[in-house]
Amino acid sequence: MSIDEQHFKRLLDAYLKGSATSEEKTLLDDFFETYPELHRPSASADPAVREVIWRQLATNLPARAPQGKGRTLLTIGYSVAAALALFAVSWFLVARYSRDSPAPAVAQLRQAVTDRGQKLKIELLDGTQVTLNANSKLEFPEQFEGNVREVYLTGEAYFQVARDTARPFIVHTPVANTRVLGTAFNVRLTPDSSAEVTLVEGKVDVDGVILKPNQQAIARSHGEPVHVRDVDVAAFVDWKDNILRFDNMPLGEAVTMLEDWYGVEITLGDALATCTISATYRKETLKNVLTSISYMLKVTYQQEGNKIVLQGSGCK
Repeated sequence: MSIDEQHFKRLLDAYLKGSATSEEKTLLDDFFETYPELHRPSASADPAVREVIWRQLATNLPARAPQGKGRTLLTIGYSVAAALALFAVSWFLVARYSRDSPAPAVAQLRQAVTDRGQKLKIELLDGTQVTLNANSKLEFPEQFEGNVREVYLTGEAYFQVARDTARPFIVHTPVANTRVLGTAFNVRLTPDSSAEVTLVEGKVDVDGVILKPNQQAIARSHGEPVHVRDVDVAAFVDWKDNILRFDNMPLGEAVTMLEDWYGVEITLGDALATCTISATYRKETLKNVLTSISYMLKVTYQQEGNKIVLQGSGCK
């Protein structure tokens, strides 16, 4: 292409403002088609998806183009980064929009991210309240547009959705989509890549399966049957109130929870793989929890900084 960087930036600004001429739109479309990585039906055929990609690219372009006579968009270093950004965004969109999902509203997505040892409470502009567990990420638009409210979750979060019968609220995960009008529920992606949706009150639709309060849906992938079971919901939502519960849980899974909860790394001795633990801790320190586990399972632990090793003779 012979478009220089400043010209490209002006074209992109005009496109996103809706003032681009048909000739200018054609130039941008020609640029889009330059990259074979983007030649996917869901990325190239859907104008809404393409506009999301343009918006994402616009936010990553430098405020001023690098100077230098004769430079073009395709011959300078940052153009490679721009192409990679386009590929990453297109893959991201293709991977997460299920075939049954409506086209996304064109809006800038914001991110709320927690690391190990962190939790975060968020209130969305529609009044929905979200508690994000450790090691999780929620993506959401600054404002919900159109006839649905859509967010994207990895990790775990507890939702108290503001009721809006005209605009369903949809939580997208790589495994399942949860659709509600207004209710309270928990969504968790498990270590084995399943999705657990636990309903506290109201009603939710998990990939076409309706849950009642005190039920949990377990989904393993889009298109596979969703398993439903009755549960004690407190065991799955107490974490939001800083209550750590292990209900006959394999020690390996409990260790993963402790790592996220306290921001540490725990190595588990091979002999402890068959152990399970049942205990409840309310706002306890890591030291107290480890001391309790040591007593219950007759194990020892050594800690150096944020690294912990649990050793023992095993459980029968």
